[in-house]
Amino acid sequence: MAIDHFQEHYYQKGRVDWNFNVVFNGQADVERMLREYAPLLDHPGLYPPIPLQWLHATVLRVGLLEDFTEQEMLTVAEALAPKLAKLQLPEFVFDSWWMWGGSVCLHITPHDQFSLIYDCVIEAMQAVVGKERTLLTPHGQFMPHSTLAYTKSHHQEREIHKKLSESLIKPAAFDVSSVALIKQKPINGRYEWEVVKDVRIG
Repeated sequence: MAIDHFQEHYYQKGRVDWNFNVVFNGQADVERMLREYAPLLDHPGLYPPIPLQWLHATVLRVGLLEDFTEQEMLTVAEALAPKLAKLQLPEFVFDSWWMWGGSVCLHITPHDQFSLIYDCVIEAMQAVVGKERTLLTPHGQFMPHSTLAYTKSHHQEREIHKKLSESLIKPAAFDVSSVALIKQKPINGRYEWEVVKDVRIG
């Protein structure tokens, strides 16, 4: 059964990570979708649903702030820029939900096109800081997704699954125009961040 997401991933109070994220601010269809999901995610086994301001898709969790200097990360962003500039990405869709470790997630399609962003980030990281310091996705392969609500410690996944299964919410379409280099920390059942550098796509 699921445990608290933030305990499972050892997020001690005050921890800050370098991340590369895709964020979804200003996309009306995504905001509409979040409003429709919100009442389904009102459950004691979940933290409150993520507001649009903090909704994101993690491309790469780089590592702790103290493990990489800001100059190193800005150099990675500089190396990433020409790689992302070459990408011509299609419109994406949050096509289906699933429960991953108790958290409610949305899959992103087309999967292979979104994964090109991850490939670019990994190439830039390895070119600047080396392969030995570049952490690949822990899931074996990159999983394009976004989390709608993170799990608390509970044994009620079936209840949440039932609520979601009985509702039909129209998938949201969205565009990806940049990748953000951020300083990220967990706060009140979600991740919040400071954008250090926004790297354009296309």
